[in-house]
Amino acid sequence: MGFDLSSAWSSPRGWKLITLTLLGLTLLLIVPLYQLSDHDASGIYSHLTKYLGHGGDANSDPVPSVYPNNTEPVITDDDLKGPGGIDNTDLDDSNKSEADGTESEDGADDRVEDLYVTTSVAESEPTEESKPEEELTPADDEIKSEEENKPEDEIKPESTFTTPVAETQSTYQPISENEPESTFTTPAAEYQSTSQPIPESEPENDENKTEEEEKHEEEIKPENPDQNSGNSVYPESRTSPCDGFPSMDGIMLVMKTGATEAFTKLPTQLLTGLQCIEDFLIFSDLEQQVGKYHVYNVLENVKTEAKGDLMEFKLYSAQESCPVSQQDCTTDMKGGWELDKYKFLHMIERTWEMRPNMEWYVFAEADSYVFWPNLVWWLRNKVNPKDFPYVGSVAMLKGFPFAHGGSGYVISGETVKKMAEIPGLADKYDLMAPHECCGDYLMALAVNETDVKVKQAHPMFNGEKPNTLPYSDGHWCQALMTMHHMNSEEVSQVWDYEQNRKSTGFVQIKDMYEAFFAPHLVDRRDEWDNLSDDVCYIAPDETAQNEASDHQKSRQKDEKEKNAYERVAHLSPEHCSKVCVADGLRISQEDYDKMENDSEKFALAQSRYDERVKDVNFNRDRQCFQWRYHKNACCVHKSFKLGTSKKESNAEDTWTSGWFEQGINNWIAAKGDCEPEWKNV
Repeated sequence: MGFDLSSAWSSPRGWKLITLTLLGLTLLLIVPLYQLSDHDASGIYSHLTKYLGHGGDANSDPVPSVYPNNTEPVITDDDLKGPGGIDNTDLDDSNKSEADGTESEDGADDRVEDLYVTTSVAESEPTEESKPEEELTPADDEIKSEEENKPEDEIKPESTFTTPVAETQSTYQPISENEPESTFTTPAAEYQSTSQPIPESEPENDENKTEEEEKHEEEIKPENPDQNSGNSVYPESRTSPCDGFPSMDGIMLVMKTGATEAFTKLPTQLLTGLQCIEDFLIFSDLEQQVGKYHVYNVLENVKTEAKGDLMEFKLYSAQESCPVSQQDCTTDMKGGWELDKYKFLHMIERTWEMRPNMEWYVFAEADSYVFWPNLVWWLRNKVNPKDFPYVGSVAMLKGFPFAHGGSGYVISGETVKKMAEIPGLADKYDLMAPHECCGDYLMALAVNETDVKVKQAHPMFNGEKPNTLPYSDGHWCQALMTMHHMNSEEVSQVWDYEQNRKSTGFVQIKDMYEAFFAPHLVDRRDEWDNLSDDVCYIAPDETAQNEASDHQKSRQKDEKEKNAYERVAHLSPEHCSKVCVADGLRISQEDYDKMENDSEKFALAQSRYDERVKDVNFNRDRQCFQWRYHKNACCVHKSFKLGTSKKESNAEDTWTSGWFEQGINNWIAAKGDCEPEWKNV
């Protein structure tokens, strides 16, 4: 009696028998594999433990290639060939292309997939193509009746066959002890289904971007001030004081102060620009603490033989022994200026010891103001430390140039290193200090030992401040790096200006005029000194000449060279004020004498000026902008300054200052707008 397979396929009972048979065979294959440990596995399964075993610590990734941040494949090309690798004979025919018998395009990735998955649900079930035609599309009620006739234990969801597969995989994919199972299994499943690691997010393809998208990205991309061609170093808006502050990477600020002034000057510095600098050094002549900031005593290594019985070191000793505030102990003592001279070279040694290997070292004082966006951009874009290793506002002493300390100066890291490596450098100059005027001069002498000369960067590095800057051709378009002699209120005012300025471009000297001088420009101020002293006109009598200062007398104009208005300038503030109005008009003595009184003479000068008010060259060539009158002496100036209040107890000694407003405004208009000028050092 033969066994008719066709009848078995066509009956429901036959289907049940075949299904149970396949299920049994599947379990016979999977269960032994599931029970294998890493050490017991043999053949191709033992090979997997090399890549999937957890040989590291509890936090290492069990399957490196599953995670997008690791590009190393689970099985490398070397593992696929040569001794110890998987030979092609170990792989079944499923890794061959059905079309031509060669390896599939995915190559090794297909092999990896086959090694990960030992069986699948699809392989254990008959496909629709293998079923008889009448079984391909059974009626809904027929399917329902068959399901109802099955015992409950035989009605199982399709996922019944996937569970052993997942368990088999877990044998060779151990999960980190500190990692939840879902974190690992999800990418592993994706890896198996695609034969490629799935990254967390696909990288954007620039080639597929539209022209509009690229343009939009350029518009929203923030500008890098360090690479800007010269227009934008300040942010358009701020949410915090340090928004847009330049990176100080490779640049170290070294600030010098003194014990007697530390608590009057440093707090404002720390509350303004220094709050945006992550690291800087503050040196003084006493170890102090200002809030969370430490001030280092840079003179602690000065040798006894250098101190001697000098006045400055008596002050130094008094500071160290003071049990109360320095103001109570040392206010009336002298020697602060002299003591300051010793700090410069000791700062070099200590700075290199504490903060070596910087590209630039910026030296400033507690009453200096630094425009950091300007300075950092200039150092990164305009100055080569190899060619310009020592720059600042150059002064001269005994025919030797040096960078003025209060204006701030910059020394390259290589130069500081060479100086610090000179044995006993500071000790040598300590012995010279009592015989020289200034520490910044000693600094230049020491820099010179490294065969480096100072480079002039004035007026960008400036010893003046907004109310003393000499606004003129030489102080207008230039970019501004530093200012000096700034009290705490002035530091705060300029910082506030930087915080609220509407322009994003470089700060120029003319910006200081527009912000701090122009709003206060008037024609005259009593009890005021605007620092006019370029040319002076003093009464010729002996009394007036004796009362005038030596500086004023040295600036007198020869009587024969004076014009009609200059000859009478010493008579009163009103007469003094007309010198600038008449400047360049060439009003003859004859025309002047024709006027019957002072009012007509003053009006003559104004009318002649009005005739030339539209002459751009005349306005641009102006040489007289302001005047000052004191004790029968009239002095005028070739630039314009705001100056400061100056009071005297006697009314006849009053200082009176004035400005030729029309001349100043017309000069500014003739000058026009201008791009920042950078000193060619």
